[in-house]
Amino acid sequence: MFARFVDRPILAAVISVLITLIGTVAGLTLPIAQYPEIAPPVINVQATYPGASAQQAYEAIAIPIEQEVNGAPDLIYINSVSSTDGSVSIDATFAVGSDLNAAAAEVLTRANRAEAKLPEAVRAQGLEITKSSRQRLGNIVLYAEDGARYDELFLSNWAETQVIKPLRRVEGMGRIVNFSNMRYAMRVWLDPVKMEALAISPETVSQAIEQQNAQITTGVLGKPPLGQPTAFELQLVTQGRLRQPEEFANILLRANPDGSVVRVRDVARVELGSEQYGVNSSFDGRPAATLGIYQNPDANAVQVMDGARATMKELAKRFPPGLTYRIALDRTEFVREAIWEVVRTLFEALILVVVVTYIFLQNWRATLIPAIAVPVALVGTFGPMALLGFSFNTLSLLGLVLAVGLVVDDAIIVVENTERLMEEGADPRSASREAVDEVAGPVIATTLVLAALFVPVAFIPGLTGQLYNQFALTIAISVLISAVVSLTLTPALCGLILKPREAGEAARRAWWRAPLRWFNAGLERATGAVVAAIGVLSRHLVALGIVFAAFAVLTVWMTMQRPSAFVPNEDQGYFFADVAMPKGASVDRTQKMVERVGAAFRELEAVDHTIGVSGRGILSDTVAPFYGFQIPTLKPWGKREMSADDIIARMQARYQHDPDGQLRIVNPSPLPGLGSIGGLTLEIQDRSGAGGLKLAQAADRFLAEVTKLPSVGRALPTTSYGVPQLHLEIDRAQAEQLGVPLQRVFDALGTYVGSSFVNLFNRFGYVYQVYVQSEASGRRTIEDVERLTVLNGQGEPVRLGSLVQARFVSGPTAVLSYNTYPAIEVAVDTASGASSGTVIAEIERLATERLPSDYAVAWTEVAYQEKIAGGYAPLIFGLGTLMIFLLLAGQYESLRLPFVILLATPVAIFGAVGFLALRSLPLDIFGQVGLLLLVGLAAKNAILLVAFAEDLRRQGEEPLKAAQDAARLRLRPILMTSFAFILGAVPLAIASGAGANARLSMGTVVIGGLLVATLITLFITPTFYVAAERLLGRSGKGRTDGEAGKGGETGEGTGKGTGKETGNRMGKPEEGGAPAPQPAE
Repeated sequence: MFARFVDRPILAAVISVLITLIGTVAGLTLPIAQYPEIAPPVINVQATYPGASAQQAYEAIAIPIEQEVNGAPDLIYINSVSSTDGSVSIDATFAVGSDLNAAAAEVLTRANRAEAKLPEAVRAQGLEITKSSRQRLGNIVLYAEDGARYDELFLSNWAETQVIKPLRRVEGMGRIVNFSNMRYAMRVWLDPVKMEALAISPETVSQAIEQQNAQITTGVLGKPPLGQPTAFELQLVTQGRLRQPEEFANILLRANPDGSVVRVRDVARVELGSEQYGVNSSFDGRPAATLGIYQNPDANAVQVMDGARATMKELAKRFPPGLTYRIALDRTEFVREAIWEVVRTLFEALILVVVVTYIFLQNWRATLIPAIAVPVALVGTFGPMALLGFSFNTLSLLGLVLAVGLVVDDAIIVVENTERLMEEGADPRSASREAVDEVAGPVIATTLVLAALFVPVAFIPGLTGQLYNQFALTIAISVLISAVVSLTLTPALCGLILKPREAGEAARRAWWRAPLRWFNAGLERATGAVVAAIGVLSRHLVALGIVFAAFAVLTVWMTMQRPSAFVPNEDQGYFFADVAMPKGASVDRTQKMVERVGAAFRELEAVDHTIGVSGRGILSDTVAPFYGFQIPTLKPWGKREMSADDIIARMQARYQHDPDGQLRIVNPSPLPGLGSIGGLTLEIQDRSGAGGLKLAQAADRFLAEVTKLPSVGRALPTTSYGVPQLHLEIDRAQAEQLGVPLQRVFDALGTYVGSSFVNLFNRFGYVYQVYVQSEASGRRTIEDVERLTVLNGQGEPVRLGSLVQARFVSGPTAVLSYNTYPAIEVAVDTASGASSGTVIAEIERLATERLPSDYAVAWTEVAYQEKIAGGYAPLIFGLGTLMIFLLLAGQYESLRLPFVILLATPVAIFGAVGFLALRSLPLDIFGQVGLLLLVGLAAKNAILLVAFAEDLRRQGEEPLKAAQDAARLRLRPILMTSFAFILGAVPLAIASGAGANARLSMGTVVIGGLLVATLITLFITPTFYVAAERLLGRSGKGRTDGEAGKGGETGEGTGKGTGKETGNRMGKPEEGGAPAPQPAE
């Protein structure tokens, strides 16, 4: 069938050109991403309760919304953060693969049901519901070039009005967070002394502003019906909402009987200030507006960031003089660099494969043919990838890298067989026809084996399936296309390019071929040793079986003992340095510490820039005055000597005992969309409602035990419950006796000390908020609060000190919940040499033993997905192995041959796990994917040996002789294809730069497993074949008609002619030794 392509080379070329053309066009449309779409959909709900504490915001906002959203279809977990500024952020995370729009609609519907239970102040500001990933895509900073021309308030508002709104229109953009959040607001700063002197209450000021700063509709003069005609219709207009601070200062508060009036300016100072104070940001030590941008979970990060860059470039043309911007952090730079590193690895692998092919074939014409066929198969893979919705990502490109060694195998088998037939005297075209007919069966069989191996992966759900899917299907597609190219283009090229060999002594003895002659001599000696070893082992089959059984048990034990992990941490070009000051420290102290840390980072040559934020934590993303952080962004990987881990270790040691505050440095999450920080995220839940203090105490005791575990490096709570607070005890009886309504006491405290939202005003084409609050003189100390006054029923001032008593208590910086239970979140780092799987198992065991029954632990983000993924790995391997067995059983109409072939699998796994142990690497998801591929690779080599031996046995040879001849004749092509694959994976195993750890893991597994499997299966696979035949009592003398009919389908040397003729075409096994290639002219 395929021999016709030797006589129709143009048709073969047309097929390959079409494959290449379709692949090229499809490749230009494939998006670039770090990983497939693995991020679970996250719907974020945000609300604010002005003036509320974290506990009050949690009880008033988080609980009602969580109770409604909990139980939504496909919801896997829900968590919330309630901060000290009254803000609440709730993340509802849905299963991977869930419909994002349906999830958003469900959350919106349920949140609307909860809105009636929220306080009026919260409803007035509304709920903000967005579709967004939890991992920041990047940071954009706006700053003055001279560092002083524009203050942070101006920068923040310019960002809000001129930058954020256009960025929101970028396709795929999620939420955008302004870290300082200093939006303009009309601030009315009350003077408590003047308020007391004029007997004005905060409530009076708020009511006056509400009444006199209102949107008024006045109608149209002359609008029908009028009863008689009129010449004009005129719109009546008047000033409703005020705009200027002076206008608010002129608001009338009271008209006295003597004709005098009291206005706002008499008791307060009015300015255009900020809606929020207490969070500051900087860029390289200069005031800046810092924006954190997030993508939608289903968006492509590279495309979103490209859109953001293009938008900023256009916006910058309209910036005022001296204002500039910078993309201070771009996570897609790591993605682009990592993808480029894999592409470079792909070309390196291709070059190495060609070199190995030449060393074995020793003919540049023969080497040229696989060099042409391989790119056709690889580029052709892009077409089906586009149809399946794949992208150029780490996994799909790693699949292509490893596919180089696979797709070259098919071409090598055809070329090597053609070369062998030409050595026997056939001309190139005749040899090509016969060769392709002989190897079509094995090529198709091995291709189907590899394809079948990956079929179960396509049905694995969730994140694990997404990670396996694109890698596995990319390889399956490439080997299928490779089979087509090898059976069409390769024989046509063999007929056109290969020439008859010169057997002259001069050509064989050329001086520059000395290394190749040494190689051939060594290979012949190795072939003889393998054949002899098979003879020896076949006389000790029982002992061999016992040893192999022990070996298999050892392999299982080693695999179970190998530390496991989900994905490795990577040097992504940036990290987070969280600053935690002593509890209760002011934001001013925090800012000094943050800037000092930033200056220390900028002293390092590897650091490019730093983004500093004070008043907000990075670990839990909560607002608190004693939290801050720095984000050092590093120079490109090729322009620095220090890795991110080196810098982290140095700075962590430098600030380990700093008296001012604690520095906690963490890597970003290795998986986009699964949290913002690396490591494991543990949730300690209070399921009894015992309260935050008891939860904190139980968590502290438990974490003290956790940190003693040898597998745990650090266990850092992201929030603290020991923060000093002042509890005000209101004497309700005294208030009643003095005629002071309790609501007035509450309003006075909420307005003077907190801040009271009144209503809205318009300016600059935008709507802003109006707040009333005391000047600093009324809220610095508790004594200032006690001197504040509130009016009784007769309008007389009563000091709050006579109504309240203050005492110190402790409370939380933020209130967190997980799956509707109050929780403390803990960032857990693994110790050096330990694995995340070990940490998860040990902490769960410890929780069972030490944690009270009213408390429980749960995992979230990466750790949650790792626990789920661990259950699928055995299923994937089991189904893959079963598919190979069933396919081989059907192919060869035998149950013993598939069993013999699959005995190579434990050997490959032993090599892979052993090499991981030698390099102290855990068995992560990339290693598991490599193991799955090894099952197919080991089976592929074993097929070439067993099928060949079976064919010889059916032609009359004894099992031992058939096994030895198969090993002798298949040694060269097996070693050639195996070492081509191994050397093709070497760039992975020695990778450096962006994304290196993923490539290291996969390269180590593939090289170790295939190297050991190749070297050992050459001995044991033929020997076990002999054992299987002897158990069946087969001597190999003669053959049945039925077996004769199958001979051509089951081996590489089809059963044409007699056994002697077949043996001669296969390399004259009766003479011993492997046929060495003769030098080409």
